Amino acid sequence: MSDDKTITSDSAATGTITGETTDADTYTPVFDATVRTIIYVVTLIAGIVGLGVSAFGDPQVGAFISSAAGIIAAAFGVTYSPMRLGTK
Repeated sequence: MSDDKTITSDSAATGTITGETTDADTYTPVFDATVRTIIYVVTLIAGIVGLGVSAFGDPQVGAFISSAAGIIAAAFGVTYSPMRLGTK
């Protein structure tokens, strides 16, 4: 693999598109890794609690808890992506 930052895409509809990326194009999260990890763990636990409430209690309340946990995690930009660990 080369270390250049050229992206090439072949598409039948648009032909060949070649573009360059720069360091300014990289994503920089708003919240630091510690905050994102805490939010990830809290919303993961809330999702599991929501699953339990759905299974053993009121399914509508459980679905609400699980959905709220997912929305909160998405709002903080939290994602589980083990492929990103290789870049650290």
